[in-house]
Amino acid sequence: MFKEGNRECIDNLLKPSKSVLDTGLSIRNETFEKRQQLWDEIKANAGRYKKGECGTFLKDLNIVFSARFDASLLLLALAFRQNNEPFEGSAYFSAREIEAYETIEKFSYFRILTKSEIAKKIRSKDEKTLTLLREYAVSMKQHMDEILGDAGIRDTIRSYLKKQWNENTKKIGDAISSAGVDLDWFSSLPATKDAAEPQQIIYNINTGDDAAINLGTGNIIKDAVVTGSTIESSGGGGTTVKDSVVTKSNIKNEGVGGADKGISISDSVITSSTIKNVQERPAEPEKEPVKEPPPQPPQYMCLLCKTTAKPGAKFCTTCGAKNSMVCGSCSTPLAPNAKFCPQCGRKTY
Repeated sequence: MFKEGNRECIDNLLKPSKSVLDTGLSIRNETFEKRQQLWDEIKANAGRYKKGECGTFLKDLNIVFSARFDASLLLLALAFRQNNEPFEGSAYFSAREIEAYETIEKFSYFRILTKSEIAKKIRSKDEKTLTLLREYAVSMKQHMDEILGDAGIRDTIRSYLKKQWNENTKKIGDAISSAGVDLDWFSSLPATKDAAEPQQIIYNINTGDDAAINLGTGNIIKDAVVTGSTIESSGGGGTTVKDSVVTKSNIKNEGVGGADKGISISDSVITSSTIKNVQERPAEPEKEPVKEPPPQPPQYMCLLCKTTAKPGAKFCTTCGAKNSMVCGSCSTPLAPNAKFCPQCGRKTY
């Protein structure tokens, strides 16, 4: 009989990977040294596992364990890339694998919500939820099917991403059904325009007197020493100063944006300087009310063989069993004169 490997051993080897995966993309906020240490530790643990230190496991379990090692390394590689940090390990994964993870991570918003919470946001017309679900309905599902079918992506990464995607898909599907709509309804919603430009980060600058740093629509200055200078943004894009020293300088941000598009300063030393933020909130456009999907009239169906019957037919023409009135949306049996389906909540009349 097959003897399974040592589970305590593999659990210990996977601890750094679990920590990285549980943290998600927020891992990029850790120091470069901390992330490099995690990378080296995970690589070493993966090598120990492949050499059989924990024994031998069935094929399915082996794929799961190997997928967690690789997925955590991929997440670290993505963090290095998003921070524009030179790291030789980033080349360990292909651009297609990075793209696949970023696509999955885009919908991580739904992982922290319950099905009922997603359904509630759909009913309340929450803008972020509707925007993501419209993208999901229009193109994302087909896009992910193409990615997960790409033989150029290593099996461990495909296995991990497919598991995450299937969990998201099931939760989203259940929530949509509970909210009483379908994917076609999201496809009909108007697309939202995102005018934001790609973020730019200016690293390691050292300015002298009277220097002017114009960030255009805004972005980030990081690891800088700025003296007697002006840091200016316009267009409401926001100004961010991080890990820098600013002395006798002016930091100015203006334009049309909002509270989240102002000046952000973190981990910096600011002395003898002026900080000015002028923001005008744009008028909120009037939103047209979203049309509710029409109620689906009840149908008559044989619950034994699933044959659809004509209204009023008492018995099935296929098997002779008695027909029942069912919901036109989800085929749940309905009580006589039921105005709403007990399963999906859709109106029946």
